[in-house]
Amino acid sequence: MKSLYSKQFLNFIRIIAIIFCVFMIKHIYTAIYDVINYKSYTHILTLIAVSVIPVFMAIIIIHPERFALFVPPLLIFAIPVLLSSHSSRYPILEIEISIMILLLRGFFYKHKLIKIISICVICLALFLSKIRFGWANFILQIFDTAQILMLTTILFFLFFEYLKPHYTKNQVLNIADFPETTSRDAKWLCLVQQGIKYEAIAIDYELNVGTVQNRLNKVYHIIETGDRIGFLSMYSNAKIIFQPSR
Repeated sequence: MKSLYSKQFLNFIRIIAIIFCVFMIKHIYTAIYDVINYKSYTHILTLIAVSVIPVFMAIIIIHPERFALFVPPLLIFAIPVLLSSHSSRYPILEIEISIMILLLRGFFYKHKLIKIISICVICLALFLSKIRFGWANFILQIFDTAQILMLTTILFFLFFEYLKPHYTKNQVLNIADFPETTSRDAKWLCLVQQGIKYEAIAIDYELNVGTVQNRLNKVYHIIETGDRIGFLSMYSNAKIIFQPSR
């Protein structure tokens, strides 16, 4: 099954998080070295910012389905570089990857228009800050950014086409196709799809909240959606049924 929450993808995300963490440790060491030996106190803010990144990576390694936690570290690197450097290549790429991650995690599921406009305004403001480096450099950055956006858009399009079966409307999710599932699981997923809280489900079925949460977490992994957010981002418009094959 093609899913961002399959075991193969989650292991891949873990590997990326470990590699990312190694790079961050190197940056932390460099920042400490500069502060101690060169009295470069401007690196203190960088040190503070970079030091929290391994915490994000540790959470991703343990819970790879929460890969949206890649976004804060990417922005911590992208925004300062975009504001201070003549070049915008890497920051633009990091911001674009962040937006793609948020899209995959269902960030734009609610209040889509407001969020898209806000992100566009922020990105435009950051990019226009390049004007202070001169118009010649600014025009060059426009062409570089256009090339990066064109290439990455093609890659992202192909990636989304690969995952398209999970993100099309009018899809049907038959819970019975997955092992160890029951008709009650299908009913609970329908309730989650409607925005019903675990507490309300527990009251209706006269169960503990922990029992409902633990069962649904298991079901999320069985159907390869990782967690509740992953389930809603992939199957928010799906018709959920339980029809065992004969």
